[in-house]
Amino acid sequence: MTAFERIRHFLNDNQILLVLFALIAGVVFPRQLRPLNSYTTLLLMVIFLVSSLRLDLGELKAYVRDWKMLAVTNLIMLVLMPLGMWFPAWIFAPDWALAFLIVGAAPTGLTIALVADLFGGRQSLAMLVAVTTSLIAPLTMPLVLWLVVGQSVDFPVLSMFGSLFLTIVIPFGAAMLIKRRAKKFVARHDLAWREISLILFGVLVAGVTADSIIGSNYTFNPHDLGIVIVMTAFMGGIAWFGYATTYWRTPAERITIALCLVYMNNTVALYIGDRFFAAQNVVPKLIIILTAVNALLPPIKWLASRVLKNAKPNQPKKAYAKT
Repeated sequence: MTAFERIRHFLNDNQILLVLFALIAGVVFPRQLRPLNSYTTLLLMVIFLVSSLRLDLGELKAYVRDWKMLAVTNLIMLVLMPLGMWFPAWIFAPDWALAFLIVGAAPTGLTIALVADLFGGRQSLAMLVAVTTSLIAPLTMPLVLWLVVGQSVDFPVLSMFGSLFLTIVIPFGAAMLIKRRAKKFVARHDLAWREISLILFGVLVAGVTADSIIGSNYTFNPHDLGIVIVMTAFMGGIAWFGYATTYWRTPAERITIALCLVYMNNTVALYIGDRFFAAQNVVPKLIIILTAVNALLPPIKWLASRVLKNAKPNQPKKAYAKT
């Protein structure tokens, strides 16, 4: 086996660990990896383009028609989850409550389609949830923060819509055009698109983490460690709740929804924390929480693989949305 084949074998067997290693690298080597952050938008565009080459357009259209599932997912993600994360922290660790509220109120991360694919989930569904939560979050996030914190937040609506158009709409349209003009070529290199997406995602994670770490003056102590561990387990429970709530879907679809609940948009959360709550020094806590969420992904992947392996014959691993 050549060195290149060993690398490909490692990527296939340890996909989510590679992302975790990228996050740790950003923490350990922030100054060396910080320049990567300047390419965030370009990386997002390429990742979404390559990931969209593996999407099933017919499946995506079917999911769009399933309003019940989308309504339940968005309600849990944008309203129930931030309140559910804030309340226990407010009781037992008030100084962390705001950070958990901001993270919980953020929409699903735009790279969730790639993550869902790594977990055996449905890319089309993940992308749809990311888009819908991102479109609704400019309305729900300021409202939730105002109701709980009592502080008005001027959400950058136009900027966010512009970002969505640049990083999702344009790459998706380009991918559909490429698939139409070079269908056989795209299908023949399906595995390569996945590997390229994963490598670029690791670069993106390392750059964003490194940029967030620099300038942080927060001192992490054992008490904070205990809080993060408990709340990370709590977020795992929220993921299970999302899986259980959508009981009428297939296992792969339920896994996708569970992932969407805990895989937040880091950029939005950090922007809100830095722009409106800098005096509370909330950004370092947000970084710690988002790091803990990424650390939660490997055990979720292990559970997801067991669920899919034990799926009953009448619960197909791949199924189109009910219409």
